[in-house]
Amino acid sequence: MSDSEEEIQERQLKIVLLGDGASGKTSLAIRFAQEAFGKQYKQTIGLDFFLKRITLPGNLNVTLQVWDIGGQTIGGKMLDKYIYGAQEIWSKMIFYEMLMKCVL
Repeated sequence: MSDSEEEIQERQLKIVLLGDGASGKTSLAIRFAQEAFGKQYKQTIGLDFFLKRITLPGNLNVTLQVWDIGGQTIGGKMLDKYIYGAQEIWSKMIFYEMLMKCVL
């Protein structure tokens, strides 16, 4: 590699969305990852995954894995396995706090 070529760095981060059923987790994930917004409610059974790839300054490519955990799964046996290794865990309360900061 020549001195003029910058080295590309790759990172992968896992974000987990938690909250009650019908609280908007899937809508938020779709809006974030696919830049779309679904108008119909569809219950998430178990979990669903979304990917968002971004490039940050300094040639840093980041893949954000968004794990959308269904509301009925919150008390389940698999929850600890779903959240293992997550860099961020967002719950309904965090969304509310973020919204209030934006509104106020």
